[in-house]
Amino acid sequence: MVFKSKELVNVPERGEMPVWSVDTDTQTVTHFHPKTFKTEEHRFFRDYIRYHLHYSEEENPERLQRLVDNGEIFQYLSDLDNRVFDALDSQEFQEAHEKGDIVTEGAIGNLLQQQARESVFEAMIYV
Repeated sequence: MVFKSKELVNVPERGEMPVWSVDTDTQTVTHFHPKTFKTEEHRFFRDYIRYHLHYSEEENPERLQRLVDNGEIFQYLSDLDNRVFDALDSQEFQEAHEKGDIVTEGAIGNLLQQQARESVFEAMIYV
């Protein structure tokens, strides 16, 4: 199902386009820039995002529509993706530590360090 924002932009030769939309089947968030007339698509690939979108679609579609209308849907799904991914990594790390699996523990530690490095680069270096 596709949720489209109530805010529309009249585009020459294309008609009215929603500024934001989310397709729960393809897990795609689309943002149409009203000033530049360019479309930006963001696709989420993890299963838990798909599960969450379908759950929201069935249980609380008004909330999902509100996130789309307010232009918060991309940030919301990005934050959800990061929080769940971090929680899963943390759990895997803890299990490896408890088992004494040094190889897995080190691999997860390296992955977390790389993610932290990317965040710092985005925030400080590539600004």
